[in-house]
Amino acid sequence: MIAKGEPHFMKYCFVLFITFCLQHTVDAQSYTIEWSEMERSKGKLIYLLPNKANEFFALRWTGGRLLGSYQVSKHENLKLTGSGRIRLIAEESMANFEGARVIGGKFVVFLSDRREGKNHFYMQEYDDELKPVAEPIKLASYSLDRKRAKGWFDVKLSANKKYFGVVWEVPGRKEERDLYGFKIYDNELNLINDGEYPLPFDPNLSVIHSHHISNSGDYFLSLTEYEEGEKRTFLRNRLNYKALHIYHIAEDGLQDYTLDLDGKRVEAMAMTSDDKGVFTITGIYGKMKESGVSGVFHQRVDLNTEQKLDEGFKEFSDEFIVQGWTDREKKRQERREDRGKEDAQLYNYKMREATILDDGSIVGTMEQYYVQVRTYTDTRSGQTSSTYYYYYNDIIAYKINAEGAFDWVEKVRKYQVSTNDGGPFSSYESFVDNGKVYFIFNDNVRNYSEDGEFSDNDKLYTANYGRRKNVVALAEIDMETGEMKRRTFFDRTEIDALAVPKLFDVNYSTGEMILYSIWGRKEKIGVLRFKK
Repeated sequence: MIAKGEPHFMKYCFVLFITFCLQHTVDAQSYTIEWSEMERSKGKLIYLLPNKANEFFALRWTGGRLLGSYQVSKHENLKLTGSGRIRLIAEESMANFEGARVIGGKFVVFLSDRREGKNHFYMQEYDDELKPVAEPIKLASYSLDRKRAKGWFDVKLSANKKYFGVVWEVPGRKEERDLYGFKIYDNELNLINDGEYPLPFDPNLSVIHSHHISNSGDYFLSLTEYEEGEKRTFLRNRLNYKALHIYHIAEDGLQDYTLDLDGKRVEAMAMTSDDKGVFTITGIYGKMKESGVSGVFHQRVDLNTEQKLDEGFKEFSDEFIVQGWTDREKKRQERREDRGKEDAQLYNYKMREATILDDGSIVGTMEQYYVQVRTYTDTRSGQTSSTYYYYYNDIIAYKINAEGAFDWVEKVRKYQVSTNDGGPFSSYESFVDNGKVYFIFNDNVRNYSEDGEFSDNDKLYTANYGRRKNVVALAEIDMETGEMKRRTFFDRTEIDALAVPKLFDVNYSTGEMILYSIWGRKEKIGVLRFKK
């Protein structure tokens, strides 16, 4: 028998339950993925190249190591619409493959060829039928000198895809200085800027970090300078760090900007710029003469006035550093500190990306990555064998607001390890949308409840790539509050394949992420649409 008033109460609870379920469904399905059919792979995928909405190219290697070839395919609405073979010929000579891009809506391939005392760099355009258009266009060359190594080329794109740069580095031998050069083009192949310079430091005591092309076609190069070690040993070691230099090569000359972090050491960094001429350097720093990293930093410069706008530092707290450590690791660190050793540190973090938002704020992401080699000796035969362990662990994300202050720093815990394979299914892909930054990566189903919510307990299970325990996780961080949520996104049983985040590609101009998954000799490609 139901007492008076209970029907209203039960009705109220039922409404709350339905509301919760609907809200939970919306949250879990806020991003859906449209998948292609499972198809036989036509070769090893090298990378995906987005073009227009619902359209992308796929570059592959087919055949064996000696008799194989590069192939390209075009896909529209997840359907194969064309394919072709990459032609490795430049000026009637066999050439080396140097990569492929989409330039001005056209699929192009870059080639190089060493002959007649020079290393030449070419661009071969392909038409809509994926056939070569005319002959390759020579974009750059540098002289081959016995005083220097052979060197290499690379291609860099501006964030707005309106400019691209051909850059080259040629290491010097013995006392000869390293050489670097560049040529910047717009999408119509008009030459915007070029130059070639020797590095101003001993090649044993300097290393180039990265190249950057701004949205206006400006060229930047970052370089770390090291001090000479004791006993005149030449070792590019973080403990011998001296300074980080940023070179801005504009039409009116070369500018050397030395990054001053008040005695701090730059461990890893990224360069980015916007349409207003604001150049930003952000990354992670450590203490001088110590290993490990201590926090994150940023510095912004107005390229029009060459004035520093602002800078900021955010030191990692002890609680943040030991987050996710086991009790054993924490006790070991306590013993180290009792003996006067270094405080708790984070190690082996690599900058992955820095994204400038519409309001001028910045989101930075980094990942812990390292390789361990373990060598074993057979006591009977004396033969040795080595096993390589590839670790891709926690993600650190942070936001710098438009005024230059740090809003938050968060850690996305993950533990991914594999052996002798380079970690093809490890790492992550991320994108920014609707006031949040999202991370997608392979994980272990044991890290989640039956409802798919992250357990967030002290024990973190290693990511699993098997059919029963593999799951793809989706972590999100609110840009305003720094609040993080994490749950399962999809698993092996849903797509019958294993996700490969390293081969995902984000296209902000169309608001799409292309996803790639594989199982055996079959593959499945998906599209996640996120622009709202």
